[in-house]
Amino acid sequence: MKVIAFESIDKPLRMADVPVPAPAADSLTVRVHACGICGSDLHAAQTPGMLREGSVLGHEFAGEVVGVGADAGADWRTGDRIVALPLRACGTCAPCRDGRQASCEAPATQGFHPALPGAYAEYASCQAVMAMKIPDTMSYDEAAMIEPFAVALNAYKMAKVPPGADVLIVGAGVIGLAIATWARFFGAGDIAISDLVPERLARARDAGAEILIDASNVADPVAELRRATGRPPMFIFECVGRPILQKLINMAPPKAHLVIAGACLEPEKVSVLSATIKRLRVSFAFTYEREDFEFSLRMLADGRIRATPFISSVIGLDEVPATFEALKKPNTHCKVMIRNQASAA
Repeated sequence: MKVIAFESIDKPLRMADVPVPAPAADSLTVRVHACGICGSDLHAAQTPGMLREGSVLGHEFAGEVVGVGADAGADWRTGDRIVALPLRACGTCAPCRDGRQASCEAPATQGFHPALPGAYAEYASCQAVMAMKIPDTMSYDEAAMIEPFAVALNAYKMAKVPPGADVLIVGAGVIGLAIATWARFFGAGDIAISDLVPERLARARDAGAEILIDASNVADPVAELRRATGRPPMFIFECVGRPILQKLINMAPPKAHLVIAGACLEPEKVSVLSATIKRLRVSFAFTYEREDFEFSLRMLADGRIRATPFISSVIGLDEVPATFEALKKPNTHCKVMIRNQASAA
């Protein structure tokens, strides 16, 4: 089968031929129909030591079961349409022993662990316990968006935003747009989102944001939202994955709650005292719980929320290396979806 493999941080990804994975006893082999390119993939491919040569990225995927392991369970059949939490549970920690493998304390993450190749490929594997069936009415592209929406849902729930409260989202990438979607879904008040890229801001209206802040012209989005509404936002979500925590602390009003949802790999020096004096709450959001994944699936399947407006382009597997290089530079893309050539949307 064809895969897109990592070589080194100073070389582009490359296409390679590897055997189709046979399902492990507890796993499923999946024909990949759709896989999103995540910002975490880009970060990993540019950070020394994060990936080994030959690693295959891709953790936002959906596809069709083509192989069922002997111990995968009686519920699975070839032809099942599925999405999966991109994790492999250790099987020994307390959550795993309790049957809560999705809350494993030491999971291997698909695409980032050398023993767990991702879905920039024609076929991939997943633990059956991590898989979920999707309805025939849901497209594979839409199903591949469940993972980032689960990330956003986990971050939004962490903030405990009461209905009617204003929300500021810094960064209009997929996670920021998905947080805006959940904010509207759960009844937030005014929803503002800031970004440097006009094309991304334009998509924010589809997510339910009413106040769009051009970060290239506005240095302080908190002050801008205060000017627009007469009050400061008490819930601020960082979704850019850059070292801007201190900047947000400086801008935030007293007693605000900051949720850091961006995956920043750069170190940052932060004055804890400046946050203490303001009595801020600062939370760090990462991944999700199984219930976040399941809820996102249900709401997308029921049409309660929409994800496909945030897909900015669809490419074939052979286009991934060039597209990946382009995404390393400033660009206007939102979510780039890889679709295998024979796959329907």
